[in-house]
Amino acid sequence: MLIEAIDQMATIKVNKIEAARRQIDIAVRLLFDNEDPIAIHTLAMAGFRILRDIAEKQNSNICKFTQSFIKPGMEGKFWGSLQTFANFLKHANKDPDDIIDNIQEEVNDSILLLASLYYQDLGYQLTPEMLALSAWYIAIHPGSISDDFSKKFQTQFRALPAALIDKSRQEQVAEGKEALNVARIFLRR
Repeated sequence: MLIEAIDQMATIKVNKIEAARRQIDIAVRLLFDNEDPIAIHTLAMAGFRILRDIAEKQNSNICKFTQSFIKPGMEGKFWGSLQTFANFLKHANKDPDDIIDNIQEEVNDSILLLASLYYQDLGYQLTPEMLALSAWYIAIHPGSISDDFSKKFQTQFRALPAALIDKSRQEQVAEGKEALNVARIFLRR
């Protein structure tokens, strides 16, 4: 019965880039709706991994580009924070009873920004979700981003409050949701 039900289900056709875009966009929307950070992380890392693999296969300049927006001295912290939780969530065959702690949900911010940059570097236009996420990230993590990179987005998103970094996480994601609305309007022009 189950196999018959599966055979009767609708099918979808999607390429890797489209799958990654959809995963990143939904993860951004979930983030700005203050939803479950584990679900956000799983989607963000899945989309990021697809984009990273494609960028490596195409010998993209994304690696140099990525290094250009990470402030010198912050590289180890940035890259280390990306992999820890994803590796924990992947499998349970060797460690089914393990518990991970001290994971900050803000790691999703960096993953989503990086995935957006990979997407753009591969020749695709940032979606409203990716554009809003980029501006929002700069507003709440100003010490981690180079001045050149941040100037690119600041002129487009003056609606983000300057004091966003001092707000609570809940207030920050609410502002991110508002930035998404602004990005949707901006990209319709």
